[in-house]
Amino acid sequence: MYGFEGEVKHKLDVKCYELFCQMFCYLPLCTVINKTVMVCHGGLFSTEVTLADIKKVNRVRVEVPDNGIMCELLWSDPGDAPGRGLSKRGCGITYGPDVAERFLKANGLKLLVRAHEVKPEGYEW
Repeated sequence: MYGFEGEVKHKLDVKCYELFCQMFCYLPLCTVINKTVMVCHGGLFSTEVTLADIKKVNRVRVEVPDNGIMCELLWSDPGDAPGRGLSKRGCGITYGPDVAERFLKANGLKLLVRAHEVKPEGYEW
C-alpha cells in the first residue's frame, strides 16, 4: 500500500527505516549455492561478466550506480527475445535465454534464481 519506505515509517518510525537503509548497504549482491545455483535480486549483464568480476564490486554504497554490475544485478530482467536490450525500468537491461545460458556455462552454474518479480505460482521456468 505505501511502498517499502512508507510502510516502515507508518508501522515503525523514520529511525527504523534509516537502519534498514544502512543494513541494505551490507547485504550481498548475490550468492552461489553449492557452486551450481546463483541467486540474485535482478539479473544479468550488458557485457560478459564472471563470478570473479562480481566479487570485485564494492558492495558498501549508499546509492546504487545507474549502470554497471551492481545496477544490473539488482534491476535487470529476463526476456523472451535473444540477446540484450533496453530495460523499461530505465536502468539495468533485458536479457534473453541465450545470454543466461552463456553466463551459466561460463561460470560453471546450472541455474539462475532471481527474486525481483512476483510470480502468481511462486516461480517461473
